[in-house]
Amino acid sequence: MADAAAQSATNPPQAAVKPSDRAEISAGVGDMLDSLTHKNRAPEIAPGTRIELELLKALNALHIKYINGVRGGRKLILRACDLSKLDLSGMNLEGADLMGCSFRGARLETTRLCHANLFGADFSRANLTDADLERADMRGVCLDEANLSYANLAQADLRAGRVIDAEEAAERPDSGVVSMIGAMLRETDLTEVRMKEADLTEARIVSARMVQTDARQVSFTRAQLKGVDMHGAQLADADFEGASVDRASRMSANLMRAGNIAALPSKSLVDEKLALHERWVKSDGKLGTRGDFTGQDLSGMNLSRRMLAAAILKDAILVDANLMGSRLAAADLSGANLVGAKLDKADLRGADMRGTCTRGVVMGDAKSGELIGTGLRTRTADADA
Repeated sequence: MADAAAQSATNPPQAAVKPSDRAEISAGVGDMLDSLTHKNRAPEIAPGTRIELELLKALNALHIKYINGVRGGRKLILRACDLSKLDLSGMNLEGADLMGCSFRGARLETTRLCHANLFGADFSRANLTDADLERADMRGVCLDEANLSYANLAQADLRAGRVIDAEEAAERPDSGVVSMIGAMLRETDLTEVRMKEADLTEARIVSARMVQTDARQVSFTRAQLKGVDMHGAQLADADFEGASVDRASRMSANLMRAGNIAALPSKSLVDEKLALHERWVKSDGKLGTRGDFTGQDLSGMNLSRRMLAAAILKDAILVDANLMGSRLAAADLSGANLVGAKLDKADLRGADMRGTCTRGVVMGDAKSGELIGTGLRTRTADADA
C-alpha cells in the first residue's frame, strides 16, 4: 500500500520481550531510577518495560532540559514500553520518541505531544482531552474509544503503519490502518491531517475541524458527524454507511465521490409518511401506505409516541432520535443505527433488531419479547429477547 509504512520498534531490531522476562525488567526499574537520581544519566530501557510514574517524571525532567538546550538533558526515547493507565496530564513530551508504546487507559489531558514519534502507539480508551498532538507522527496508532475532545491534531500524520521487528516482518499481513473506533472528537482540530484509510467506525465527531483533511477511503461507518467543518477535505471513496451526517456538515463537505451517504428527508416529508403509515396500520393495510424509511437519516428527530408498528426502518439512521413510547411492534429495525436513541417505554415486541447498533441507547421500560397472536418475538444479534 502506497501510504503504509513500517518501522522497527528497536534500533537495531531486537526480539520482542517475552512475558517471562517482564518481572525481571520491572525489578530493574528501581536501579534505573537510582542511576537517574545519583548519577544524572539516563539508563537504557528495554522494549516491553513497564514504566512507573516516578521513573517517567525523572526521564521527563531530562527531556525538558533537552528541549530547552540545557546541559545534561537527554531526549526521551521509549520503545514499545508499557505506560498504560498512568496519569501523564500536563506533561511536556514534545518531540519525544514513544514508538509502539502502550497508553491504554492513560490520562493525557493537556499533555504536550506535538512533533512526537507515536508510530504504532496504543491509546485505546485514553483520555487525550485538550492534548497537543500537532504534527505528531501517529501512523498506525490505535485510538479506539479514546477521548480526543478539544485536542489539537493539526497536520498530524494518521496514515497506515505498523511496528515490526526483523523476525516478523514477513509474517504480519495486517495493514496497520489507524483505528479510531468509537472515539470521541468534540471540537477536535484535524486541520490538514493525513488520515487516508483510517477507521472511524461509530466515532462521535461533533463541532470538529476537518479543513483540508485527507480523509480518502476513511470509514465513517455508523459514525456521527454533527457541525463538522469539512471545507476542502478530500473524501473520495470515504464510506458513510449508516453514518449520521447533519446538514451543517453536509453543506461544508464535497461528498460527490463519497459512498453510502444516507438520504436526509425533510421533517414535513417524514410527517407525511408517518400519517400514511398510521392510516395503513389502522385499516389493516387497506388504506394509506406502509412506512418505508430504509437507509434514511432520521437522526435527532422527535418520533415519540408515533405509530411505527410494522414500519420498515432497515438500515435507518436514528442517532439521538426520540422514540420514547413509540409503537414499534413487528417493525424491521435490522441494521439500524440507534446510537444514543431514547427508547423508554417503546413497544419493541416482535421487532427485528438484528445487526442494530445500540451504543448508549436508553431502553428504560421498553417492551420486548413475543407479540401475542403473531408468533413473532423481538430478534436481536445474539438471541430472542
